[in-house]
Amino acid sequence: MAQNPKVRIALIGGGTIAPLHAEYLMPSPTCELVAIVDPYPPGCALASTLSLPHFESVASLLNSLQEPPDAYVICVPSNLHVSIARDVIHRAQPKALLIEKPFCTDSKSGTELLALANEKGCKILVGHHRRFHPSLSITRSAIENGKIGKITAISGLWTAKKDAGYFASASWRATRSAGGGPIWTNFVHDIDALHFLTGARVTCVWAINTTTRRKHENVAADDIVEEGAAIMAQFSNGVVGTFLVSDNVASPYGWESATGDNPLYPKAGTPVDIYRILGTKGTISVPENTLWTYDPETADRYNEEAGWKTPMVRITLPVTQGIPFQQQAEHLARVVCNLEDPLCSAEDGLAAVSVCEAIITALKAKDGLPVSVLDVSRV
Repeated sequence: MAQNPKVRIALIGGGTIAPLHAEYLMPSPTCELVAIVDPYPPGCALASTLSLPHFESVASLLNSLQEPPDAYVICVPSNLHVSIARDVIHRAQPKALLIEKPFCTDSKSGTELLALANEKGCKILVGHHRRFHPSLSITRSAIENGKIGKITAISGLWTAKKDAGYFASASWRATRSAGGGPIWTNFVHDIDALHFLTGARVTCVWAINTTTRRKHENVAADDIVEEGAAIMAQFSNGVVGTFLVSDNVASPYGWESATGDNPLYPKAGTPVDIYRILGTKGTISVPENTLWTYDPETADRYNEEAGWKTPMVRITLPVTQGIPFQQQAEHLARVVCNLEDPLCSAEDGLAAVSVCEAIITALKAKDGLPVSVLDVSRV
């Protein structure tokens, strides 16, 4: 039986995250990475390392390749996501785009991009790769199967220490309007993960800044990135949550340290949890994937109704093996072939962006008052 041809993929951008996409696209049984597009040295170097054609623009790629790519992976600085995606859709008419997170840095441009993609029949996936992580999959299944009863609340952390070199290597990282800072760069992943786990979207936020200790030269004072925030959130289904974000503390309590799913960052030496989903029957910690609940037989022995007077049992949920970036690459191929819908759609990406916008609004106001989140289902 003849094997289906591989889906042809072009990678736009050669910076930090691009080599990781390339690492799993190159050996993929369903994808073929055919070119790197980037006018800057990192893209040229990556193409040379992988022995792939290198182009400075999508236009030059289309003029040179006999068979155009089926899809593109866009991993450029955050504030360029929309403009690059629009250009690709207009010029190349691809079947699909995988756009790194955040989907955009303002809801208006993201909404316009979504409308254009729908008009042109281009499917958009957003690179919130955590949705493919086995720990999130098993947690979502446990929640859907009633293991913790009805969700009441969540708590979470994204804390780490970014060094001076992180900001020196890319000036946009110190600028909030360019998509820099832990809210746009890191927490946007967390809020999408919590949307995915709770099955609901955040509708309102409260946020205050953590102490500022860094100095960033040549950035307008009102555009310097935050170092962190304490956040409260309310979800559409009544769930409430608290979250602490900081990129200037020494801590292993962040997704990268907890999971090790990005080889750029070392995994913590012992298991740590960063999300806790609390329900009426139990609590799950993620990515430790520990379920705390009551054993009815234990409650009977204590002659008590299951509750705080009876011991809880600790159950380790079985987690399958899987590499999120690899699974995301295979999913992209299936979306192109109309075998699946995007696991993280443009609408999902836009929802996470809207939450980040509301948080930034709250941080700028510095008054601790609630800020409503734009309902992207209505735009």
